Amino acid sequence: MRLRWGRASEVRDLVLEHAGLVVDTVAAMRKGIEACLDGAPWEELEELAIEAHRLEGNADDLRRKTELELVRGALLAGSRQTLLRLVERADRLANAAEESMSFLVLQRIKIPELLHPLLREIVSITHAQAEDVRAAIQGLLDGDEETVKHIEAVDHKEGLVDELERRSITRLFSTDLDLAQKILVREFVERLVEVSDRGEDVVDIVLIALATRRP
Repeated sequence: MRLRWGRASEVRDLVLEHAGLVVDTVAAMRKGIEACLDGAPWEELEELAIEAHRLEGNADDLRRKTELELVRGALLAGSRQTLLRLVERADRLANAAEESMSFLVLQRIKIPELLHPLLREIVSITHAQAEDVRAAIQGLLDGDEETVKHIEAVDHKEGLVDELERRSITRLFSTDLDLAQKILVREFVERLVEVSDRGEDVVDIVLIALATRRP
């Protein structure tokens, strides 16, 4: 199952470094949202949003560098196509994390306390899922037989997040908030769970790559 890297080992390192930055961006999102739930002032939350934006920007820069190396002809055509799609999907994951944090701060969203436990679960699971995504990517690159288990872990966590989203929306609309505020909070929750959806998109590429490389 291992890809043959040879002189293209730099591409492997770039892909893994990019995956690491994606996880870092999700971690920054988690830190920011948990700080919000803890009652941190907006000035502090703005700084945390800036940090998430910085990490996402670094990931974006590294994506472009990786794509350039692949376009220059590193690896065989089939492997190049797989890795281009993989890095692009992983970058969308980082984008979703950064965007959810930015949306929270820019809109100055006040999250009802009733939702706090559920949102803490969502960001915790999403962060752990991002680590599973990174492990799945590395497993694909290195031919690790445990890769499928990482894919299954990502899918399982995505299901957990979907259930938490459903419960969050149900609780939200049981509150006495005005309708406009409910809609704004709902949009934030939807943006937040999109991060988990993007993680599943990444491992879909890994799974397809594994399937096509099996004899």
